[in-house]
Amino acid sequence: MSLIDRESIVDAALAQLRADGLDGLTMRALARRLGVSNSALYNHVPSRAAVLAAVQERFVTRLDAGGFGTVSLRQALARWAWSYLVQLREHPELVPVIVAVPVAQAPRTSGMYQRVISGFAAAGWPEESIIASMSVLETFIFGAALDSPAPDDVYAPHDPEHSPLLARTYEAFAEAVAAQRARPRDVIFTIGLDAALTGLHQLWGTGRGWDAISVPYQPPGRVGGGDR
Repeated sequence: MSLIDRESIVDAALAQLRADGLDGLTMRALARRLGVSNSALYNHVPSRAAVLAAVQERFVTRLDAGGFGTVSLRQALARWAWSYLVQLREHPELVPVIVAVPVAQAPRTSGMYQRVISGFAAAGWPEESIIASMSVLETFIFGAALDSPAPDDVYAPHDPEHSPLLARTYEAFAEAVAAQRARPRDVIFTIGLDAALTGLHQLWGTGRGWDAISVPYQPPGRVGGGDR
């Protein structure tokens, strides 16, 4: 009987990613972690890309895409986003994996996106808006997941203990931080998700479209400047 199988390879890949990041996940490092030869590892997976795809596929099975087609689009997207956040909080090392792995190599991931996209389409969103809207939400979720380990006092202003002048200088900042500390941990994600869903709906769910975007794209070098 083989000492390794696909599931144990994914387990080891996750441990390797957590320890050394995406660049540290090599077939040699993975074989060493599993205690097998490189050739034994290649008997189960053909390449590093296949290992990353397997990691992505396991991750996707833990996302909640069950609301699409059964509840409103907004509710379904909220369920999907929260499940995404929960999983990435447990495995923040997977953010670069999700970004790097082509969906074409991951059929379960393709199936998940099919459900999400079908939800947008069934709600009447223009076809050209769907990928952009989904990507906006994913970008927000990735950022929120990476921000999760931040300490509670990350926004604490400069300590004015020995300087009354500094205390007055940072008074508004300190009061805002103190007020925020009284809120539940996930209030930031709740606000951000609600704002994203509301803004996307105002653009696409109401048919306003690209022309309604208030901050149009400007190529690098043109931001804030006039025509020169």
